[in-house]
Amino acid sequence: MNALVVSLNFNPGHFSHLIANYKLFEDCGYNSYLYIHESFNQMDEKNVYKKFNNPHMLFSKLKKIDVAVFWFPSIKNIFEIIRLRFLYRTKIIYIYHEPFDSIKKYYNSGFRFKKITKICLINLVNIPVIFFSHRIVLPSASAFSLYKKKYTILNNNYTLIPLLFDDETDALLEKVPKQFISYIGTVTADHVFDRFVNFVEYALKNECFSDLFFLIATASKIPLKEKQILSPYLESGKLIIHEGRPMTNEEINQYYRASLVIWNAYNRSMQSGVLPKAYMFGAAVIGTYHCNNEFIENHITGVLVEDNKNIIEIKNAVKEIIDKKELFFRNCRNKFFENFYYKNRMKDFISFLQNKHVSNS
Repeated sequence: MNALVVSLNFNPGHFSHLIANYKLFEDCGYNSYLYIHESFNQMDEKNVYKKFNNPHMLFSKLKKIDVAVFWFPSIKNIFEIIRLRFLYRTKIIYIYHEPFDSIKKYYNSGFRFKKITKICLINLVNIPVIFFSHRIVLPSASAFSLYKKKYTILNNNYTLIPLLFDDETDALLEKVPKQFISYIGTVTADHVFDRFVNFVEYALKNECFSDLFFLIATASKIPLKEKQILSPYLESGKLIIHEGRPMTNEEINQYYRASLVIWNAYNRSMQSGVLPKAYMFGAAVIGTYHCNNEFIENHITGVLVEDNKNIIEIKNAVKEIIDKKELFFRNCRNKFFENFYYKNRMKDFISFLQNKHVSNS
């Protein structure tokens, strides 16, 4: 049997999900293939995985495709799902990462007209994708609840399975010192990058956490305002910035491996891919009560704050993690295996794939 793992738009942070899904199918006896944007190729540095970058390559090679899992929105998904479903009789699963919420909530999270318009257009693309898919997977309780409220008329075969990852750690995990308080990922309004920058400025100006450093690792371009705030601290060596260039998976993993604390104090997030990867590498998170999800355990895998503008509250949360870093490390690793490790989700995933009728309770 042949299984296809599909992502037709590039985002370096998505590569880990694709590989975990690929390995899940391989472990279940399928022949796995990636059908991916060509920019992902550079992330497969050792050329380990079987992959296609265009439909001609794919359909000239594979005459039968039993199941295809589509990750993340793309207008190309619509055409490929229709082709696979009706010409190849392929069973289609769509991992619906973030169901559309409301314009008001996006605005209150900090998004402005241009970004909200883009989100609305993505929602329009997702509607036929949901309709033509056989199964829908939601990765968090909030995503599941929103889907149940808004989308069951399009497709009533859905379930909750957290985001999939392999364990990408190695022997270096215990040896590399955890010395960074980090922001890793896209710079977006709902991730309140500006508030992280304000905290960095305060901490460095007041010589807090003298044994630690700050890290910003993003493929985004840092906005000019925040860049001007941060630039005086770059020469001190207390702040390291990677910006404006997609990272390899190994680069991403190096940053997580060396991080003690990861910023997750977002204004809005149904399920952050940053969170499970932080847990994978034993890094605790700073979260917020109002944006809390079922995967953050306060004082166990992270610390929640009331207000992500309150620098003193954030400082105290970081201090708690520093004071109990060994305990947080163990708890985060355990949480990763419990919730996100693909080998522990194989039964759920394959059962959902095979069942004709799905309980949505």
